[in-house]
Amino acid sequence: MSHFDLDRVRTRLAIGEIQWSLQYEPACDSTQDSARVAAMQGAGQGWTIVTDFQRGGRGRQGRSWIAPQGQALLFSTVLRPPIDVLPLLSLLAAITVAGGIEVSTAAAPDLKWPNDVLLNGRKLAGILLERPAGPAVVLGVGVNVNQSADDLPEGATSLRVELGHPVEREALLAAILNDLANAYDRADREGVDWIVPGWRSRSSMLGRPVTFQRDGALIRGIAEDIGGDGALLVRTADGTRLAVVAGEVERVRLV
Repeated sequence: MSHFDLDRVRTRLAIGEIQWSLQYEPACDSTQDSARVAAMQGAGQGWTIVTDFQRGGRGRQGRSWIAPQGQALLFSTVLRPPIDVLPLLSLLAAITVAGGIEVSTAAAPDLKWPNDVLLNGRKLAGILLERPAGPAVVLGVGVNVNQSADDLPEGATSLRVELGHPVEREALLAAILNDLANAYDRADREGVDWIVPGWRSRSSMLGRPVTFQRDGALIRGIAEDIGGDGALLVRTADGTRLAVVAGEVERVRLV
């Protein structure tokens, strides 16, 4: 097990619109909770906390995120996105996590709506967005990096399992943060119309059968597209097209 070295990250960070302020805790209850407190106390965009171990890490809808100490990349960052970026921030975050993984490892992740990053059909990373009081958004990311197959829950994988060798977490974090900063710069230059096509280009789920829960009922359909507001557009068997938003869905499953 190796402890996280922030200096190795800082030397790889590019200068861009986001000025990163990196913090490290060997262990914490949750990086998301730490970043939320920092945001409510006025932390600026780019305030980021990394840990080797979370005692109470969580994903969407309170699900736990458990990883052996020093084996996963676990971080949360404070963002203050422009109004036009905010509805698409989940998609943008997924694009940049996948992009950072690809740049640093040459692996090509696949995106599953709303917040999963897959590799060879198994979950590699999760993304969590939360809104504390005020204008900030807290982005939490957990990437399975150096876990062995025995360390992982069913349906998950790690970069080490897929690539056959360990991966440096510091280089991976720098690549993800650089990709996120580049995406912010691009949104400033070009607007946000590229975000949905960018997500589509990294996902294989469109055109495939999916199921999801809505109001206690299991609904089946075909994932047709992503709307301009980031919603998943699903065509059901009776021809109805539903717009599915992340907050109302327990989990989207590929069939």
